[in-house]
Amino acid sequence: MQIVGFMFDSPTQDVKPGAVVVNSAGKECGKVRSVYGLHALGLLRIDDVVGKGKMEVRVEDSKVADAVTSIPSWWPMTSDAVVQHAVTRSERVLTKD
Repeated sequence: MQIVGFMFDSPTQDVKPGAVVVNSAGKECGKVRSVYGLHALGLLRIDDVVGKGKMEVRVEDSKVADAVTSIPSWWPMTSDAVVQHAVTRSERVLTKD
């Protein structure tokens, strides 16, 4: 699970902390933790979110909003991402003339 930012398509009063987030394949990915206007933060399974299209936010099994997700720039990278970044950087250094 990782912190993920949301941006809603339109203002909604129905999204509250605890609302369920579902990806475009219909899989439950996690829950909303805080909401402020068109923006929210949630704790989601990142593999179920990245590249999965728009998310739906549901309250009591009813869709209340569509959202686009992104990982906040201030959130630390996972260890896999750090390793991949290091490998990519090393490859660039080794191939540089």
